[in-house]
Amino acid sequence: MPDSLDAAEHRACVEAIFAHYRVVGFPFYNLKRHERVARLKSLLAFDHSTILKNGIVRQTMHGVGLCWHYHPHAWKIKCGNMKTPMEVFTDDDLFKQAIAKRLTLGTYVSDGAIRKALSTFTGTQKCSNFRPTAAASIYQHLLPSKGGTTWDFSGGYGGRLLGALACHRVRRYVATEPATMTFEGLQEMVAELVPLSGRKLVVDLHRLGSEDFQPDRNSLDLVFSSPPYAAHELYSDEPSQSFIKFHSPPEWLEGYMGGTLANARRGLKPGGVLAINVAGVPSYPRLESDFLKLAKREGWRLISTLKIEMSRMVGTRVHRAGAAAQYKTEPLFVFSKA
Repeated sequence: MPDSLDAAEHRACVEAIFAHYRVVGFPFYNLKRHERVARLKSLLAFDHSTILKNGIVRQTMHGVGLCWHYHPHAWKIKCGNMKTPMEVFTDDDLFKQAIAKRLTLGTYVSDGAIRKALSTFTGTQKCSNFRPTAAASIYQHLLPSKGGTTWDFSGGYGGRLLGALACHRVRRYVATEPATMTFEGLQEMVAELVPLSGRKLVVDLHRLGSEDFQPDRNSLDLVFSSPPYAAHELYSDEPSQSFIKFHSPPEWLEGYMGGTLANARRGLKPGGVLAINVAGVPSYPRLESDFLKLAKREGWRLISTLKIEMSRMVGTRVHRAGAAAQYKTEPLFVFSKA
């Protein structure tokens, strides 16, 4: 196929790609076993000690596609008022527009290119996942050198689980996750990937919300997660979801985050660490400041704030000097159990 197309060729190409995906369906990450093994090996071989520098947690894509393989339902998750990638895909006109926009970047179109086109289409947002290498570097930074137990209070799509597999300081990984399909995806990840990793990692998964989970007292060295940001990402319509149980931002903050902080205090050992990635969203712009006030009120002592790289800012170029400034960041607040 030529590198550039005239108008007629462009329309024909859009129609051909559209027809192909109407036959084969949505381009999920449907990795074969050898591909899953290869991606896991690549993650485990990566030196995650290079990720955290000068208080900034960089991002790499190692293991991200592997996570999405086990969570195909994530493409349907609603983020605020934005369209989902699946909504764009199922709408003929929008899907053709997404294809046409992608073809302006080149005529080679893969499943990955279509996934990106659907995720970045105007008015669309795909739900996020924590980068496994970033999680591994945070475990390495915050857990004792002898290793220990961490509680991921919002298990999500497995980024922190894979990070735990990649970091040998994690001896036991505990996760709570109330959404049934997501919980089942985590179970599949554990069943296949823990044995393949060769690690003797103990994994305890609990299908309930973190505000209801009471860990054994003084059983945790680290509590590290990212909460569901109130009603910004609607992971499921089950009654166990925090945005359904707590209808307004103040109710959610007190009920969900307050309950989670109380359970973290119960579970953490003396000297244990709480690390929470939280930031404001359009539906709750004061989330970050309100959370910090809540944590302070509940007696947590903020000891440091790391910055987590997110997406690259539009219109910027990557260069070595000051590269971190090219990315949006979110804070990771690190507290001690006062």
